[in-house]
Amino acid sequence: MAGLFREEIIEEIRGRIDLVDFVGEYVNLRKQGNSFVGNCPFHADKTPSFHVTPENGLFYCFGCGVGGDLFSFVMKIDHLDFPQAVEKLARRAGVSLERELPGGAKQASADRLNRLREINREAALFFFRNLRGQEGKGARAYLQSRSVNEESQRLFALGYVPRGSNLLQLYLKQKGIETEEMLAAGLVIKRDDGTLIDRFRDRIMFPITDVRGRVVGFGGRLLGPGEPKYLNSPETKVFHKKSLLYGLHLALPVIRKEKSVILVEGYLDVIALHQHQIKNAVASLGTAFTPEHGRLIKRYAREVVILFDNDEAGRRATDRAIDIFREQGLNVKIASLPGAKDPDEFLQAYGRKAFLEALGKALPIIPYRLEQLKQEILLDEPGNKSVLLARLFPDLAKLTSQVERQEYIRLLAQELNLSEGAIWDDFRRNQGEQRRKYPLLRDKSPEIRNNTIGNKNVNSFRSPYLIAQENMLKVLVQEPALVTRVEEQLGSEVFADEKCREVFDLIKKLVAARPGEPVLTADLVHYAPETLKNFIAKLASAPDLPLGERQVEDTLNRLQLQYLTDQVEQRQKQIREAEEAKDSSGVQNLLQEISNLQRKIQSLK
Repeated sequence: MAGLFREEIIEEIRGRIDLVDFVGEYVNLRKQGNSFVGNCPFHADKTPSFHVTPENGLFYCFGCGVGGDLFSFVMKIDHLDFPQAVEKLARRAGVSLERELPGGAKQASADRLNRLREINREAALFFFRNLRGQEGKGARAYLQSRSVNEESQRLFALGYVPRGSNLLQLYLKQKGIETEEMLAAGLVIKRDDGTLIDRFRDRIMFPITDVRGRVVGFGGRLLGPGEPKYLNSPETKVFHKKSLLYGLHLALPVIRKEKSVILVEGYLDVIALHQHQIKNAVASLGTAFTPEHGRLIKRYAREVVILFDNDEAGRRATDRAIDIFREQGLNVKIASLPGAKDPDEFLQAYGRKAFLEALGKALPIIPYRLEQLKQEILLDEPGNKSVLLARLFPDLAKLTSQVERQEYIRLLAQELNLSEGAIWDDFRRNQGEQRRKYPLLRDKSPEIRNNTIGNKNVNSFRSPYLIAQENMLKVLVQEPALVTRVEEQLGSEVFADEKCREVFDLIKKLVAARPGEPVLTADLVHYAPETLKNFIAKLASAPDLPLGERQVEDTLNRLQLQYLTDQVEQRQKQIREAEEAKDSSGVQNLLQEISNLQRKIQSLK
């Protein structure tokens, strides 16, 4: 997206708008050291945890983990995409916008995307008219049997495609649309023998739109017998299943107002909920839920209620969605609908009032997990209470509030007829074992509010090796040019953590692309993928580190020391495996490697 505008324009906008003044229009800021602090506008923040650092042009919240630069702030606060944020800031800064269109290539690319959306819209009109015509009689009867009224059919632009193999092709050709364009939109399939057929046949059609309401693809439900029952458009330039939610553009007004989303599994579930005036419901396109979906919901809501189908696939999808939403810092609840397999069936059988009552009984993560485990594990058998607790401890460890953890341990003690002290003892023992077993295990839960990087409490669940990697990156985001020295002295392999490695590689790439030119901290955030922006902002917003020669050398040595220590631990594990395999020569080789590593460790100490 950034490439749509010339970099000189982006820099001019950034230079003309003071970040503190701009953010100050949304947040009551006060100066604290080199930063300005206030209550975060992105989560319920009672104690100031939102920091703006004018020196590097970044903001970061130590409560919810949101961070970035001026453009990131506008995108998050006003729910805009990057081009929209640039346009808004350019108007404020009085900067004339020019799209970067070398040779017209990027304009041509934008035109192609718009063309695909136009083709999808034309197909949606064709499907919609078919549903209203004589050939749609059976489809209308099916929708009526599912209690989908005509108003909903029009609101969601439902359609039908008859059984014929090339009816859509013929229609689109009459509209001047070329075969290659139909293929690019995923509406037509080319067989091995070169013949073309319509992808969708004898299906009720559900147009899928982006957040702006533009048709980007389709879901089709087979009307007659056969498989697959549901078929989606393939991945195209505009249809990306992992980042689209059915019904989102219609649900957005209510989601923004209530800051809450109901996540269901099926298209008809969304439609049924809207018909019953529950309009903050959306669906993933099938049960596959992705981090992109989580980030999309996080843009508009603070709470999500998961309401997937009551079957094994639905429960697996629920577990995956829980982990994704928790990483986004959202308040997660899970609802169940007794006596029905999905929301559509429940609403038809019991009505809106009963549904809202069930929704009000939605459980937070740990009570939900407890109920699920009680169905799996026979608690009357000796030792099974310990098994259940061991399954719950990872969820307890991810809680950022000690008060909340204590409340749940009290609940578990009551449910299992155990003492709180015994559960605490097992919990602490379990966490110690996890850290010994997985030395690189990092705490993926959001930072405890107001605790900065390096704070003792935040680091309690993070290995010294991970902390050493992050400390090295804190130096590099302040002084990217040092990346060459780190590469020469240590090599990139010392960054074993995936996210740390990605940031290191990004810094290397930018420094190499700008020989002789400075790379600013704001540049790192600007060019970073969305998955890294918050992390870089967090690193940059940590208390300033002195960048004298001794500090840099100490940070390098600590990272190398932790890397070598990790290598020793890995080889010790390999020795245990070799001993079990009775590989005496392998054991001797590993012992020699450990001896060499320990000499290097001693030299660093």
